[in-house]
Amino acid sequence: MALLAIVTVGLAVPAGAVQIGSDQVVVPVVAHLPGNNGTQWRTDVWIQNPYGNTSSVTLNYYPTAGGVLTHTVQVEGYHGLFFHDIVLETFGLESSKGMLIVSADNTGVEVRARVYNAGNACGEFGQAIPGLPLDRLSRQGYLSGVTTAAGTRLSIGIANPTDESYSVTVRVYDAILNERLADHTIDLAPHELVQLDRVANLWDLPQRDAVSVNINSGDNE
Repeated sequence: MALLAIVTVGLAVPAGAVQIGSDQVVVPVVAHLPGNNGTQWRTDVWIQNPYGNTSSVTLNYYPTAGGVLTHTVQVEGYHGLFFHDIVLETFGLESSKGMLIVSADNTGVEVRARVYNAGNACGEFGQAIPGLPLDRLSRQGYLSGVTTAAGTRLSIGIANPTDESYSVTVRVYDAILNERLADHTIDLAPHELVQLDRVANLWDLPQRDAVSVNINSGDNE
């Protein structure tokens, strides 16, 4: 079974008892690299141990260029750690993006990231990316509230945090008419992050005010 981590989307946890943290958490994308129009993308990461025991925490970074870089830290009970510009300052890469998997050996941990542009004289701007517990990911993801209208830019990121390869089906619909606009299959290697940039141009989508995207990994055969 494939587990999907979709960039910018936290998959819902079923109603029930509150579960704080997890012993394996994926941050679908972290980066330190230049972007379009002079942007300079950076990522800060927070790791919090909400329990009383000290935990040995391993950070595995999987760059899109391949390989894995590992960093291990101790997080005391009820304490947290902050990693500024983690790709550069922790893993030493100046132009890189990829997936981060955080594993704790003794307690669950909470992980959050902030991906932001530091290349604007008016100040930083970006977005929060929640760490997603691996044991609560889904085979299916659903994006709503997006658009292909003129003057907008739709990008989709899909991360495979498992040790196996999977094929992922991406279907785009007109959210109002329930009309299928595109249907594509994407192959993901283990621990691979794929960014589909400017999807409307990439797949020749019509301009629509409201579209939805269904992403399904299915079973590995």
